[in-house]
Amino acid sequence: MAVEIAAEEPRPGYTAVGRVLRPHGIRGELRCSAFSPAAPNLQADCRIFLAGSERAVRVVRARPDKGGWILEIFGVNTRDAAEALVGTLIEAADADVKRDDAESFFVHELIGLRAITETGEELGVVSEVLQMGAADVYVIHGPRGEILLPAIGDVVKQIDTAKQFMRITLLPGLLDESK
Repeated sequence: MAVEIAAEEPRPGYTAVGRVLRPHGIRGELRCSAFSPAAPNLQADCRIFLAGSERAVRVVRARPDKGGWILEIFGVNTRDAAEALVGTLIEAADADVKRDDAESFFVHELIGLRAITETGEELGVVSEVLQMGAADVYVIHGPRGEILLPAIGDVVKQIDTAKQFMRITLLPGLLDESK
């Protein structure tokens, strides 16, 4: 039986940290995909929210398994209960979200940042983040129209979410000079 998984966004104030893929075993464990390789928000004692619930549940136990994670969630004790959660987005409250490292950012933190070159030119505002595989691509809208910037260290030199900007180095060919 194939399950169609919706591509919904997390609610305001929450960050999507994973998705329930299927039950694992008969005691209510869940096989999940983590949206961060180390899955810091899916570890034991983390508070998560399932299926858009306003009530947090606690991760009792987590272990990596075959490219995913097996989670035991407090209150999910049967295969039927686990089956009912298939496809569910797993969220964490923004205030509780843990990062993989200091250089990691969540998409919602990047949207709205001003993109400024090292010479001080305002390129516009990040309107979207395309997750393309090898590197994300930041979509900037501003005076030069739409600009697509690869999220790589040679281009993005600094991100300051507190001051709401990212400093950019323009490599040859990144801008359409005809505009």
